[in-house]
Amino acid sequence: MYASYLGDFYNIVAAFQAEVEALERQIQLEKRAPPSYRDQFGLSVDSLMVAARDIESHLAGAQDLIRDTQTTFRRLVSGFFCRSRFIERALTKPRGYAGDHAMMDLLYLQEKAPDGIERVLDDYALDLPAVMAAVHRKDYVKGWLATRISGRPEAKISDIACGPCRLERELLEAGGGGRARWVAVDNDTEALNYARRVLGTFGERFDFVQENAVRLARSREVPPSLADSDYLISLGLFDYLPRNIAVGLLRTLRASARDGGELLIGNYADANPSQTFMDWVGDWPLIYRSRHDFAELFLEAGFDSRDLVVDREAKNGHVIMITAHVVR
Repeated sequence: MYASYLGDFYNIVAAFQAEVEALERQIQLEKRAPPSYRDQFGLSVDSLMVAARDIESHLAGAQDLIRDTQTTFRRLVSGFFCRSRFIERALTKPRGYAGDHAMMDLLYLQEKAPDGIERVLDDYALDLPAVMAAVHRKDYVKGWLATRISGRPEAKISDIACGPCRLERELLEAGGGGRARWVAVDNDTEALNYARRVLGTFGERFDFVQENAVRLARSREVPPSLADSDYLISLGLFDYLPRNIAVGLLRTLRASARDGGELLIGNYADANPSQTFMDWVGDWPLIYRSRHDFAELFLEAGFDSRDLVVDREAKNGHVIMITAHVVR
């Protein structure tokens, strides 16, 4: 039964490969600006993603077969898609996971190849709804912090899974950092070193701390580096944390905040329109949560529903942003 569905799917993959080869020849001959091919390429990729969703539906219940099919699919198409630095980093995972500091900075800076099919690929990938949501999430947190620092200029701010610290660089460069004290926390020493380079001379205001989120979640003690924080933020970490670890980490962060302090935590919402591309092309699975499920984590961690403000990173956005007020 499955063989027929799989045969049809791989025929669609082969047709896609032929389409992109023809498009590359067209680009080389016509020498138009790469963005002019974006829509043509997008239609081909979108049709391929429809086929991927269909095969998932046909194979529903056969999870091992779905994973095997995704692996075979990536083996067939990764040579092409890896011509985008952004997608190549997701697939090769040099730090052991997708969404690392360098990949996120490519996304934040919208760094694209200058020309050729590589530019067309980047134009498509870096314009995905989930990618733009990550950019808007950064800007949301930046505005959230700027508002609070204006009223508490000497605040202590801790960024958990800080990645490249691009939002801090932009905030400080714009003069919105006041005299705040910053703690940049990440499990990856390479991420911390990268953040130091991004921050430049602003890095003098930061303590850089290597810390594992799972250890923090399981700890019964407040780590000294986070103690008495006025604001604790975490942009993308919770997209990877199962429920018990997420709740444990929220408990630790709540205990680390001053009375009257706040947490700002993000999580991709369910119904992410880019999920098929991320799962099939980028091998970048996330834990998606509904507004209700995400808020439930905070309630289980000891917050009251009255202490939570639930928002999105943008109007009709794809990331749930919860501000949690700490009251003791």
